[in-house]
Parts: sequence; C-alpha cells; structure tokens
Amino acid sequence: MKKRIAQIGLSALTALLLAGCANNVVPTKELTAEVKATGPKAPARFRSSYVGGKVRDGWLRSFRDPTLNRLVAEAQKGNPDLRVAASRVERAAAMMQLTHSGMMPQLGVNSSFVERNWDYNYNDRDDRHYRGSAYFGLSWEPDLWGRVANAVTSDAELTVATIADYEWARQSLSANTAKAWFLLGSDKQIVDFYTRLVGIQKKAQRILEKRAKIGQGNMRDVHMIRGMVAEARDGLQAARAAKEQDTRALETLIGRYPSNSIKARNLRAVNGRVPSGVPADLLNRRPDIIAAQYRVASAFHNTEAMRLLRLPRITIGINLGYDSIQQSLAKLIGGLFMPIYDAGAIDAKIAAASADQKAAIANYRKVVLRAFREVENALANERHLARRYTYLNTMVREYKTAYEMTDKNYKIGQGTILDVLQAQSKWINAQILRTQVMKERLVNRVNLHLALGGSFK
Repeated sequence: MKKRIAQIGLSALTALLLAGCANNVVPTKELTAEVKATGPKAPARFRSSYVGGKVRDGWLRSFRDPTLNRLVAEAQKGNPDLRVAASRVERAAAMMQLTHSGMMPQLGVNSSFVERNWDYNYNDRDDRHYRGSAYFGLSWEPDLWGRVANAVTSDAELTVATIADYEWARQSLSANTAKAWFLLGSDKQIVDFYTRLVGIQKKAQRILEKRAKIGQGNMRDVHMIRGMVAEARDGLQAARAAKEQDTRALETLIGRYPSNSIKARNLRAVNGRVPSGVPADLLNRRPDIIAAQYRVASAFHNTEAMRLLRLPRITIGINLGYDSIQQSLAKLIGGLFMPIYDAGAIDAKIAAASADQKAAIANYRKVVLRAFREVENALANERHLARRYTYLNTMVREYKTAYEMTDKNYKIGQGTILDVLQAQSKWINAQILRTQVMKERLVNRVNLHLALGGSFK
C-alpha cells in the first residue's frame, strides 16, 4: 500500500513540475507561499511553555513498550479506515490521469458497412449497392491558453493533498492506538485496586460479624461494612465492564475481531520533556496543514481553468484509411469553437470554482488555528498534569501513613475497624486517581507528539 502511494506521489509531483512549465499556470510553490502568508500569523514561540530543540520523529519508541509497537504495526495493516484513505488516494490519481489525457492526442479506429437496395425486388443482386470504410482517426486539441494545464495542475495538487490526508490518517491511527492501549493499562490497574479493596473489606466483614456474634461488637458496624463491601464490589464490576469495552475497542481499531483477548499491562510514567520547535514549523510539517495548503492551490488552478473556458478552442484531426468507393481515405480536419452564448453556464462554473476557492482558504485558516490550539493545549496540559501528579503522590503517601497509623491504633484498642477501613479506602481511592492522571499524562504526551507533527516512525 505504501509503495503504491509513493508511486502516486511521484506521479503527482512530476505532473506539477511539467504543468508548471506551461503557459498561464502559476507554479504551485508560489501559491503555497502566498497561502502561508495569508494564514494566521505564527508567534515566535509557543505561549503555554517552551522546550528548545527540533521536533523529533520516532515518538513511538519513547514509550519503550514493545507491545505497543506491535499493536501500532498491526493497526497500520488492518485498520479499515486507513484502507479507505488509501483508496481515496488511488481515486485522486485516476482523476488526475483522466484530466491529463485531455492534453494528449486521441487515436481511434472507425469502420462502417452499408448495403442498399434501390428496387423492391430484393432478390435481384444487381440492384444491391455496398459501401464500406475503415480508417484511423487522430484528434488533438492544443492547449493554447493553458486551460487543461491548469486543470491537470489542480488535480495533481488535489492528489498531493489526498496523500497528505492519508499520512495524517496513519499518524492519527498510531496515536489513537497508543491512547487506547494506555486506557487499557489504566483499566487494568483500577480493576486491581478494586479487587484489593474488596478482599480487604470482606476480611474486615468476617471479623466484625464474628465479634457481633460473641457480643464484642455491634450490628451497626456490621451493616456499615456490608454496605462498604457492596459499594466496592459495584466499583469492581464497573471497572471490569469498562476494561472489557476498552479492550474490544482497541481490537476493533487495529482490525481484529473484538474478542476481549488483549492482555493489558501496567502503565509506565512519562519520561523527559518534548522539544516543541517553533510554531511556524507546523506549516511545513503537519500533514493536515499541508493538505489544506494544496487544496487552496488546487482550487485556484481549477478557477483559472474555468475562466479559460471563455477563450476559443481549436481542434485538429487526421483520418487515414480505406473506402470501397474512393479506394483510399485521407482527411485533415480543423475546427474552431468560440463560446458566444451558453445561458450563463461558464459564468456559473467560474462562480462555483471561486466559491470553492474561498472555502479552501477559510478551511486552511481553520486547520492552522486548530493546530496551534492543539499544541498550546497539549503543552499546557503537560504542566498541569505534572503538577497534579505531584499532588496525588503526596495524597497517596499521606493517606497511606494515616491508614497505617489508624490500623496501629485499632490494634491497641484505640478507634474502630470502620476508622481503619475509611482510612484505607481513601488511600486506595487516591491510588486510583493517581493512576487516572498517569494515564492522562501518557495520552496528553501522545496528543502533543501528534499536534507537533512528529512522525511515529
């Protein structure tokens, strides 16, 4: 698939190079430079935070997870949406070839046979007349004004844009696979936490029920612990259901049957900081921005092609062949067509193309602004989530200490078992919350890599 798309990309770039040499065709490079100049102005550095250095490729390796690498590779081969994106590239290439054929001579063969009878007596062979002919026809419409060249350039630019869409789909798929894998790891750890909580509280329930039977406890504590066990079991069941659904979602994403068979692993903390480069680099790096740039250029050249419909068209044809009466056939045919009145058809085509051009320019601005927003949000979240993770580490440590002290006091007759269980519940819930923030940090790190335009390869 990738080899085929690379071949299509080479064909599109070749078409752009050749068409750029034709008359009345503005080179694509000049157009894309103008598009960047008219887009949103990029600041010298990102406002949320700044980490010096060039944006890195190969971000997938930074997570040091062989299982994740395998899942991403499987998704690249099996995801149906990515195959749809590849099919769109092939269709764009076919349309480019169709338009390009309008610049080339057309060669065909034509033959005919006619039998006529001038008498009602059809059986009289002397009254039958035959005429047959066969010839090759060559026709060509010189592209004097660059109409077809502009149309070819428009299609070639649209093909490049579609290839950029495909690359953006590949990067987005890798990012979504990584985020789904991290979500699954978070689910696993939360299930483990709830499993521990249920086990601890069931043990406490048995102790309180035995004490109540021998008159050393009270039924209020028994009812309270039974409710806490049920609450913990409900949380465990919900966590298991979420884990199963997220597993099937990941399997579907990578192209597998959703059998709930992928085994999750515990999360790993994020490492280091990510170089963010400068905002202006996004215009040359992110595939979705590149696609928007080429769509503006494509709309411009399509508008030019529509405007050139007003100019005359010249056709040249040559017929060479055999005729049963003339014995040979040779004709040179020339034609000229100049539109005079078409009930506004050409004007309507120009208006439609101009509207498409305006929409492409507006869409480019939207895509660039969205890219800047995504980077700024991801950089800001790096800072916010890092601080939250620090606070949650403190929370886990302090709640653990409080639980250990409460448990120690209970063993020497100070406090109740419910005090121990409540302190323990706070400690475990703090661990669950810390796990969720750890997952959010990993997901945000993936979002940052994707927003910056770094390739996962």
